[in-house]
Amino acid sequence: NEPPYVNLPFLLFSPFPLVFSERCHPQDKKALLQLKKDLGNPYIITSWNAKEDCCDWYCCVECDEKTNRVISIGISSSIPDANASGQIPPSVGDLPYLESITFHKLPNLVGPIQPTIAKLTKLKSLFITYTNISGPIPAFLGQLKNLELIKLSFNNLSGPIPSTLSQLPNLGSLQLDRNKLTGPIPSSFGAFKKPGPDLILSHNQLSGPIPASLGNLNPDRVDLSRNKLEGDASMLFSSKKTTQILDLSRNKFEFDLSHLTFPKQSLIWLDLNHNNIYGNIPVALTTVKYLQQFNVSYNPRLSGKIPQGGELQRFDKYAYFHTKLCGSPLPPCK
Repeated sequence: NEPPYVNLPFLLFSPFPLVFSERCHPQDKKALLQLKKDLGNPYIITSWNAKEDCCDWYCCVECDEKTNRVISIGISSSIPDANASGQIPPSVGDLPYLESITFHKLPNLVGPIQPTIAKLTKLKSLFITYTNISGPIPAFLGQLKNLELIKLSFNNLSGPIPSTLSQLPNLGSLQLDRNKLTGPIPSSFGAFKKPGPDLILSHNQLSGPIPASLGNLNPDRVDLSRNKLEGDASMLFSSKKTTQILDLSRNKFEFDLSHLTFPKQSLIWLDLNHNNIYGNIPVALTTVKYLQQFNVSYNPRLSGKIPQGGELQRFDKYAYFHTKLCGSPLPPCK
């Protein structure tokens, strides 16, 4: 028998390389390295090394297993990272297979939402939170038909919400809370493909009435709290909906609560405090099985006896404060 090492010369001089070629597409690597440079070479992405395969960088990049194209970048810090600074680099638009973008807790990230993002037709998730980006929410987002999540919370965005967002057929969640957005909720939002996305628009300066067509939708969560919205919001209530969270607190809504119905099985959070809602608390609320948060305080025209039963007595007097209501947990009716 021949010793096992006789084929060693063949292995050493074989035309077939033992080391596989780099997976990372050169165009993607060029764009990523430019992005790193434009952000000031922050510590969080030090692993982005030109000498290594970008699909093997230990942080913040994901490649597709079959095509090896970059499909996700996520520059996210558990604590605010001041090292990443400047605007969102234009080179982000040179990653044509991107499905997900995340910039999180980067307080020195400033400027507008990068216009080159309009080129990213495969984008499913746009997640930019706890930064200091500013300017308007661009209308071009409505052209990115694969978007499923838009989360732009805790930034300095201003101006109106673009009506074009309602053209996104796959949008499951629209989170624009804690910015400086103004103007009305677009009337086009009633045209979202049903059931419609979660609408998290709280802590802005939105104003005017909400479109009646929003009643056509059935999202899981609607949070319009802490704005300057006014008028009727009764179209958001129905026993036929499957709403879980409905927060209209700290606005100027004015409608009769008396005859509204509610999702019995799904509703867990109903906050209406600090509005101008009037009428009585409907008995139908006692049939809501899993109510965990309820507040109608600071609606001075709300009157009558609080219905007994269900979950309504679980909540203390502060849930009913500064109204004309009476009965447990408030003092008895006279």
